[in-house]
Amino acid sequence: MVVFVRRLFPVALLAMGLAIFGCQTRQAAPPARLHPPQLDLRKEIQELVTTGIPLLVSDDTVGSGAAWTHTVELYDRRHHDPVWIAQGQLGPRAAELLEAIDRAPEVGLDPRDYQAGPLQQLVDFERRPDSTALAFRPRMQARFDVRATYALMRLAGDLRHGRLPGDTLDADWIHRGEGEFWKGFLDQVGQADPRAMLAALEPTDSGYVRLKAALARYRAAGASGGWRAIPPGPSIGRGARGSRVALLVRRLGATGDLPVVVSDTVMNADLEKAVGEFQNRNGIPRSGVVGEATRAALNVPVAERIRALELNLERWRWLPPNLGARRVVVNIPAFRVDLVRDGHVERSMRVVVGKKLSPTPVFSTVLRYVELNPTWTLPPSVLFKEVIPVLKKQPDYFAKNNMIVVPITAGGRRDTLDPSQIQWKKLTPDSIPYLVIQGAGPTNPLGHIKLMCPNEYDVYLHDTPQREKFSDAVRDYSHGCVRVMGATELADSLLGVAMVDTSHVDSLLLSGQWRRLRLPEPIPVHFLYWTAYADSGAPVGFRPDLYGIDARLDSTLKDRSIPFELNRGVSMSPFWIAARAKAAAATATKTARH
Repeated sequence: MVVFVRRLFPVALLAMGLAIFGCQTRQAAPPARLHPPQLDLRKEIQELVTTGIPLLVSDDTVGSGAAWTHTVELYDRRHHDPVWIAQGQLGPRAAELLEAIDRAPEVGLDPRDYQAGPLQQLVDFERRPDSTALAFRPRMQARFDVRATYALMRLAGDLRHGRLPGDTLDADWIHRGEGEFWKGFLDQVGQADPRAMLAALEPTDSGYVRLKAALARYRAAGASGGWRAIPPGPSIGRGARGSRVALLVRRLGATGDLPVVVSDTVMNADLEKAVGEFQNRNGIPRSGVVGEATRAALNVPVAERIRALELNLERWRWLPPNLGARRVVVNIPAFRVDLVRDGHVERSMRVVVGKKLSPTPVFSTVLRYVELNPTWTLPPSVLFKEVIPVLKKQPDYFAKNNMIVVPITAGGRRDTLDPSQIQWKKLTPDSIPYLVIQGAGPTNPLGHIKLMCPNEYDVYLHDTPQREKFSDAVRDYSHGCVRVMGATELADSLLGVAMVDTSHVDSLLLSGQWRRLRLPEPIPVHFLYWTAYADSGAPVGFRPDLYGIDARLDSTLKDRSIPFELNRGVSMSPFWIAARAKAAAATATKTARH
């Protein structure tokens, strides 16, 4: 990776200026007349590419290595012919690239990360008509050409898969066919409009497109001065009057949350409805009345909302281009799961997600089957934190809760053990040789249905007997799995039964017997983290940063020395780890034999 140091370029220009113009502070004899060197543009480009162009400057060096590799490859292909210079001057493609860089804020990116300032300085120098500028124009054009190419590669990479190293994200999000993609991309450079080339790299999902439109609206609101905070006071309900109502009208209107024209003197039915819709989108129980929670959400400064939109657009760029025509999407901060087909939500249900100390991980996998009347294998974390500590006072805990203990054996035998004969205190979560399994029944925390998506975190969607939690506005109560309010309806939809009919699954549940039903085809399921999102036909909604991912991402993007951890506090399943180790050992043995 090439590491670039910020101050070299200004120093180089200063040194060149002193060499050209001489030192003005001395009162000595006039300097000898300078004879500018005869410069060749192609050779200047070759030298810059060969030396690694240390004058390329950026505080943000993450990803610079890949961008520079593509830059070198392009010039090698072209035998160091310029990309952006035509007939001795900047060509039209150069202006198009500069425009694309200037428009980076439209997608939540910063033009300064893509050489905007240095490129403009070089453009200004290139346009100077004096003899010195003319003499050194090939050198400055070479610097512009290589900088511009590097900026294009950097911006293309960031639009294609985001600004963080791929190994910090979910392995299933890694883009395939990178070599083939970059080969095709380099073929277009210098020929196609760079604005179109870059636009084609953005996510095409309607969720991204709507969020990008929301960013434009909020930027416009910010450019107009944002909005004044609604001061404390009594709740604003139907019939309320005064200056706070006027502020409410202007606040909702600034962000498109007020679709109709209303009076700014009185809280009427239309304004009450708009407040209710705003509450729905922002996770506040709907009342149509502006209380303290609603006032706090309305008063969040426009700059904070803009930053939230930028961070969520960045997370969209992490995802693979094809999320599945039919897919299940869990929005963790919104406590919601959607069944999506061709960009339209078929079903939307409330969910309970992991607590802050046992968060639901952000990742993607595939739903493969449904279990009816499931058993529950206790995760080691639950066993050691919640069960073992109470065994001394409740020695019959396992029997009361319909739990059995079986050994983990290579042969797969499941002989039941007497839990009272096990020295639980001497075990550790990483080396426990037993499984504790709770049978199906009314107290089983998985309820009657489990939707299985095998993954390294042992996280899945399931039913629950604790129905009362679904009425809470903030629903982070689980150990990491996702409890679904309408698990039966979701299972029916996935199994291909008519959406209005749940009798198929209900009839199977009545037997009380465990049963596994494979889905007609695997369905992608994405556990995502949207703190800003826009449903079809609705303004953007925001949610609090439940697990602090927004804050961590913001810190890393501002200071790349701060490592980013997506799933902080999430543990890998020991069963998954053991299975991978076993598979690796088997592969090694097979390889050794051959």
